[in-house]
Amino acid sequence: MTLLKTLSRRVFGRTGANWPRSDLPWTATHRHKKGGLYRRIADAVLESDRSDVVIYDDPDGTIWVRARVEFEDGRFTPLP
Repeated sequence: MTLLKTLSRRVFGRTGANWPRSDLPWTATHRHKKGGLYRRIADAVLESDRSDVVIYDDPDGTIWVRARVEFEDGRFTPLP
C-alpha cells in the first residue's frame, strides 16, 4: 500500500476522501527560512525505515515530504 493511501485511510477512514481537502481555502501554517510559505498537512511514517516525516504543500499544490527533525530544526517557523 502506498504512503498516501495509508495516510489517507488513517486521516479520512476507509471510505476515502479527497486529500488534501480541496474544498477548504489554502492557508499557510509555516514560513521557510528562505521566505516560502507552506501548509503542514500531516505527520506520517516513512515505510522504508519507519522514520517520522512531515507532509506539507505549497501554494502551487506541490506536495513535499521531509524528515520531521528537519522540518522542526528551525528551517520552518510556525505562523500565528
